[in-house]
Amino acid sequence: MFDDTTGVLFAVILGVVLLVGLVALIIPEPGERAVIAVDRLDIAVLSFANGSSWEGAGTTLRARTETRLVNALGLSVYSRAQLDELLGEHALSAAGLVDEVTAVRIGSLIGVNKLVTGTVYSVQTTVEETTICEEWSGSECITSVPAARYGVRLLAQVEVLNAHTGQIEHAVDLSGSASDVFRQDAFFPGFDPLVAEAADEIAERVASMLTSTYTRELRYGLYRGARTKRDGFIGEGETRRFRASEDTVHLVVHFTRVRSNDGFRLQWQDPDGTVEAVEDIVDPGDWRLYRLELAGRSSGRHVAIGLLAGTEAFRAEFIVEP
Repeated sequence: MFDDTTGVLFAVILGVVLLVGLVALIIPEPGERAVIAVDRLDIAVLSFANGSSWEGAGTTLRARTETRLVNALGLSVYSRAQLDELLGEHALSAAGLVDEVTAVRIGSLIGVNKLVTGTVYSVQTTVEETTICEEWSGSECITSVPAARYGVRLLAQVEVLNAHTGQIEHAVDLSGSASDVFRQDAFFPGFDPLVAEAADEIAERVASMLTSTYTRELRYGLYRGARTKRDGFIGEGETRRFRASEDTVHLVVHFTRVRSNDGFRLQWQDPDGTVEAVEDIVDPGDWRLYRLELAGRSSGRHVAIGLLAGTEAFRAEFIVEP
């Protein structure tokens, strides 16, 4: 029979073995990240209609969605203040459901190709009795006090419209939740901060949906060497400075989010403008290792240019010394 000490030791050994096995399976990503919109992706976030009883819920979701999209790579977002001013001048309503004619007029007016809008149709609040630990002894709570857990669940429908045709390209029902715990004798500032937090969760999902649908992503890095690991490559000695007499440039690229049979073109450009190109076809998840032998190359500033589906994805400059 195992005693407690033996059991703990066995669990630790098993955990270490599992961790080592997991590490052995992971291929570290190259250090640089590129997110590109192969098609022009200019977005305007329209007003969100509020079908709930919570005042300002639509405005909050719109603001949080715009912020998330502004900070997302590969997206260009039209200013909300300028948008509202222009819509007001042209007497256009853009809250909640937008018909095809209005969508096309807005797209033509401000020069975007995607419109994001929707409706908040429910804001649910909850209050539950619970406790808060006030005094700990190690990992054990020895003194707890009555408390209340305040929660919010926000439900919304979000639509993405093609501003050239007015057609709905995506319509999804999303929910966001948030909660916080306060002592029963403490001041509760109200549910508005939780509504904003729940709206931010929905906004994050909207940004993820747009970037995954309309953009491509790859990771890349320049190294002195590289080795194979499972289906990928691990770069060794990441650098932007090489010696022509002894180095080979190793460019590791991981096509993390692309379309099947995407075309990829790599251009090695010398200081004098001479270009050496490699044409490739890639699929989602593919790894590639491209090499450039430096023997006999001109010293100076070189550049590796990667074009995915005809759009420049990255431009990695590096120095070659004699």
